[in-house]
Amino acid sequence: MTPSQERNGRNAMAHRLRSPQDLAGGLLISVIALSGFWLARGWEAGTLAAMQAGFFPRLVCVLLLAMGLATMVRAVTADGPVAFGWAWRPSVAITVAVLAFAVLLDRLGLVLAILALIGIGGFAGRPLRPAPFTALWAGLATGCVAIFSWGLGLPLQIWP
Repeated sequence: MTPSQERNGRNAMAHRLRSPQDLAGGLLISVIALSGFWLARGWEAGTLAAMQAGFFPRLVCVLLLAMGLATMVRAVTADGPVAFGWAWRPSVAITVAVLAFAVLLDRLGLVLAILALIGIGGFAGRPLRPAPFTALWAGLATGCVAIFSWGLGLPLQIWP
């Protein structure tokens, strides 16, 4: 292959990829889905009539994988923004908030773990003023207690 043919081949590939940001997002979603499949590999799925522990995680992974593939197809079919740098602060804030919620749920209870989740997650963007922060916390805590503790009867500790 001559150098001009090689350059033309690379240019053709660059023209086919119309949205690098969609490609990166689709790859990330697909990797998360495939990781979920791998983590749930030992769980029995059962059938639609008799679901077991692995049914819902696999269903979520199938849907995630479908969305990731659709997003990657969009990268070659629709124009989109170019891929920019990684937003580290929101990524770290959301990750730390979810981990703090998981650690604090048993120790402090659902209501205070949600408070920590919202407080730490607030560092991902603009901080909320006190009134919207309190409204968000109260609404989310009330909804979670109503759904998970009262509605589903899960044995969650609500307060410390």
